[in-house]
Amino acid sequence: MPVDWKRRRTLPSGLVKRVGIVGGTHGNETNGVYLAKHLLRNPKLTVRPSFETEVMLSNEGAIAQNTRYVDEDLNRCYLAADLDDEAKKDTNKERKRAREVDAKLGPKSSENPHCDLVIDLHNTSAATDVALMMAPDDDFAHELGYHLMSLDKGVRIVNWNTQSDWPLCASVGRSGMTFEVGPCPWGCLAPELFERSLKLLLALLDYVELHNKRIASAEASLKSITLPVFRFTGVAIDYPRTDDGDLDGMIHPELQGRDFEELKDGDPLFAKFDGTRLPFEKSSYKLPEKVSSVYPIFINEAAYYEKKTAVMLFDKVDKTFQMHA
Repeated sequence: MPVDWKRRRTLPSGLVKRVGIVGGTHGNETNGVYLAKHLLRNPKLTVRPSFETEVMLSNEGAIAQNTRYVDEDLNRCYLAADLDDEAKKDTNKERKRAREVDAKLGPKSSENPHCDLVIDLHNTSAATDVALMMAPDDDFAHELGYHLMSLDKGVRIVNWNTQSDWPLCASVGRSGMTFEVGPCPWGCLAPELFERSLKLLLALLDYVELHNKRIASAEASLKSITLPVFRFTGVAIDYPRTDDGDLDGMIHPELQGRDFEELKDGDPLFAKFDGTRLPFEKSSYKLPEKVSSVYPIFINEAAYYEKKTAVMLFDKVDKTFQMHA
């Protein structure tokens, strides 16, 4: 049965009763793993008077192996159709674990999931700084993102694709977001990003508490907010390759680390191993006609080599939504 997101979302006018915080969806994204472990060891950090917080480690098998996943990417296992498909329930370790996580935080098939908000903690080898990734129709997640942007200039909002469902852990609750921070190598802690992530995460919980107080007082009024968001264009660019499919080049040194900076025609894109430089040309890619400017994100992301993706192209638009204040 398709998910009715309009009926299911946590609304800006709705009380939040339970928040889920997940670390280790990818077992080698160590910042997220140890953020969750820190909260589990110090449960008072997440206590707020008006709502409960559930903290959990998701892919414990991958965490033990210090790998992204054991059999399959767990963060591609949360489509409602897959979670409800009995034929897939024991296909592999990640499919089984997705059902367990969904039962605890969702279920996704329910109009009344356990969690009103799910925060999934990740890190990336790309220089994303703090990217908060969320569904384009999730106004409450955007409200939270708007608040965190006011606290940290490195925070940006990235929308998931516009589609009927998402295979992502953060989508099993009413509302949700992925905390994607980088650059951080696999299996390592990035101290500055860890501390900023913890500060932002606790500030998010404080804001949820304030939100609940505003709603309970019935004194809050709606106001319109506009903020910039990045949207995927549908274009993911592969590395240069040889005739037999092996790598024949890499990200150009001048592009490395420039996530979220506008990419213009003629800008360096790839450096081939023989010294040839390949510039970016927008006309070489099937970008939607309405896209005038593009922004590269997940540049040289280590996890995306297996997906044959060197960089993903996004545009930037203004999103307007209503929030209580």
